[in-house]
Amino acid sequence: MTNFRASISVFFTKVILITLGSMSLCWELPAQPNYRLESFEFVGSTRMTNDQVATQLGITPDAEMTDAWISASRTKLMGSGLFKDIVFKLRKGSKPGLTKLVITVEDDDDVLSDWALGGEFGLSLKEPTPAFGEDSVFRGYKLGIISRNLFLASHRGAALGDIDARGNLVAGHLAYGLPRFLAESIQFDAALAVVEARERYFEAEAFGLKAQGLWTRRRGGVDVMYGVAWYSNTHRRYRLNEWPDIVAGPKVGIIRETRFLGFLPSTGYRLSLAAVPSFLKKEQSVFESEIAGTWAFWTHAAISASGKSITSGSKAITTRAEGKIEVPLTSVSRGLRSLFYLAVRNGQDRYKTLKLHGTESVIGYRYHSTGFIGDISFRVTGDRPWDNTPLEPVR
Repeated sequence: MTNFRASISVFFTKVILITLGSMSLCWELPAQPNYRLESFEFVGSTRMTNDQVATQLGITPDAEMTDAWISASRTKLMGSGLFKDIVFKLRKGSKPGLTKLVITVEDDDDVLSDWALGGEFGLSLKEPTPAFGEDSVFRGYKLGIISRNLFLASHRGAALGDIDARGNLVAGHLAYGLPRFLAESIQFDAALAVVEARERYFEAEAFGLKAQGLWTRRRGGVDVMYGVAWYSNTHRRYRLNEWPDIVAGPKVGIIRETRFLGFLPSTGYRLSLAAVPSFLKKEQSVFESEIAGTWAFWTHAAISASGKSITSGSKAITTRAEGKIEVPLTSVSRGLRSLFYLAVRNGQDRYKTLKLHGTESVIGYRYHSTGFIGDISFRVTGDRPWDNTPLEPVR
């Protein structure tokens, strides 16, 4: 009888424990409250306003606030590289079911300032040619100014000029971009570039003058690019002889970039494909492709390799390849970075009876602070000027 009573007692004890456990489980896993946004405030940054952040993150009145959305939004903001610290807070609203969102950030002064002045001084050793005489050492100067916060509204702009020892502009670049700080956002970039191929062979990629306006939109980890482009070889100085005179039309392409392109780039790769169908002569349509990779060894060094190809029709092709190593000389401190770099480049151009190639080695030192970018380099080049080198038949 005693054993029977003990068995009954154990049975009822188990039933009670299972019941209490089930009730406890129900109490611990309630349905997630459906909080709606009452107000939004962005605090701590001088670079972005409430409206800009709301647009970038898709914050709208009465939007549903979920843990998944907060986590994804925090990741987007941190991925921009603009902020040292990001805190999301949900505060009690004026009515049940409503919440107030406060995002507090701390700007990272190491990666962005309103303005940056830049300059470059270089010495180049070039193979003697009739165009430059026997004195083969000449000086080149690059001057530029970059704004990351035009109109105090995060618009971007840049003006860069490359001047030789005779005072001639051998390369120039103007660029403008609408506000953008997230990869997922829509952007518009306009750029105008000129280059004198005889002087800056590696910067002359098939055309001496280029103008383009492009939008990009992120789709599934890939940037879809679309806009218009105008490429020209009609100017007497800024041209590549025998290449097409003008290619103009829409430009479309895709870009896959996994690197964070900071002062010392991170490990990752870049793939891009683009096409410019020519409205004037369809057989001269341009196709561009690029592949690049970087292997970063923590903060000690980064090794990069890249290759680019530009074709026009079936007879014209320009290729550029580069290998580069970058070694930081100072630890990453607030507002100051410097590094040593070594690069080796190779370029080739083929069009009909024209065959050109060049090599270049560069040793340099680069310095960055929050408001200044400087570069000192020594270059050894083997360029082959068009107008003073006999054309080689293409075999």
